[in-house]
Amino acid sequence: MTTMRRYIAIIMSGMLLAAACSGGDEPAEEPTPTPPSPPEEPAIPADIPFYKGTTMSFANYMQDIGLVYRENGVQTDPYESVRRHGANVVRLQLDMVPFDDYDGCRIDWQSYDRVVADARCAKAQGLDIVLTLKPDCDRFTATSTTHNLLPDIWQGRSDAEIGDALYDWVYESLRSLAEEDILPVIVAVGNEVNINFLSPAGGYDAARTAALLRRGHQAVRDYAAAYNPEVLSAVHVADPSKCDSFIATLKSAGATDYDIVAISYYPGSDIGHKMGIYASFRSLAEYFFKAYGKRVMVLETAYSFTTGSKNGSYMGDWCNNAYNYPDWNDAANAVNYSAAKQREWLRSLAEDIKSGGGVGLVTWGTESLPDEASGLADGHGKGLYTYPAAWAYGSTWENNSYWDFTDDNNLHEGIDWMLDVEE
Repeated sequence: MTTMRRYIAIIMSGMLLAAACSGGDEPAEEPTPTPPSPPEEPAIPADIPFYKGTTMSFANYMQDIGLVYRENGVQTDPYESVRRHGANVVRLQLDMVPFDDYDGCRIDWQSYDRVVADARCAKAQGLDIVLTLKPDCDRFTATSTTHNLLPDIWQGRSDAEIGDALYDWVYESLRSLAEEDILPVIVAVGNEVNINFLSPAGGYDAARTAALLRRGHQAVRDYAAAYNPEVLSAVHVADPSKCDSFIATLKSAGATDYDIVAISYYPGSDIGHKMGIYASFRSLAEYFFKAYGKRVMVLETAYSFTTGSKNGSYMGDWCNNAYNYPDWNDAANAVNYSAAKQREWLRSLAEDIKSGGGVGLVTWGTESLPDEASGLADGHGKGLYTYPAAWAYGSTWENNSYWDFTDDNNLHEGIDWMLDVEE
């Protein structure tokens, strides 16, 4: 059990840090968008619900190693809690490349079997699924990651061959899930695809990315025709200020057969996403509908209900947190860190997206719990993972969770933004 706890802590820390530190390889700041022209693609139906939810990839894995979710002091199925507090979707992620073994253990939250099990938990609660299919891999060191690299099994292939392999993996993954009666409502091929995408050695190649995504989106359409005609296809982009230049690149390359521009939005100084020329998500959503015929959603965001890694006071774990918003350990902003503030900020953001014709808001890592068992005496100082390095044993994201690690992992009111926003 101790080994398993240490292992999930390391991987959680690494993956959360990877998501948090995603700004370094992004394209240059976009120019002011040109006046929109009529969209070339038909708009998706106007009567779809407004999707509200959270990632749930970590929840069952953490319960398997002994961590507990509670509501009002009672151990509660986190999927039930999410549904009762207003969610209509959860986001899951299926990776083609498994994590490397660590200390004799392997985390499996992104594996096919785990995704099937998680999807069945969602379905039992009447929750739909937003599914990310991630074909590429991330390389980890003690203090950094390189994102979205070409997997070893596709090295040495031509771009055309990689495109064919991508098509096959996307289609077969979705077909297999359909045979399990798992039919997502939204599928995103790739994760933050403007930060590399199946890159042989890192670095951003817009034209190549567009060509590969075109094949991935074709696979989603072919799957939809055979199994799931209502599914929507999404392009997942990091940073609102960089969306237009990237989507324009896709359009110029003929990669337009998708429905939704799904955006990661982390405005805190640790990640530093910007709105660019857009005054609000309402104006951004209106622009993308007019210019490209695409609907907008936020697929990743977070707001901290408490600050810091709490080193020196009450600690959820021994790991520095990767993201605090409104700002990292800023005493002047301390009043803004609360469950009530989290609820209000997320409600306001959702209403802003919705008012512009956007189709959803899904938070990231808000099912995170710290691993209190992996303290300083239980593993720190081993190998490269030494305290206080950013990749310590524990979670880098529990300060953004809907479950309060300072209150015995009880659910707090931050989650109720989903009750505040109508479908």
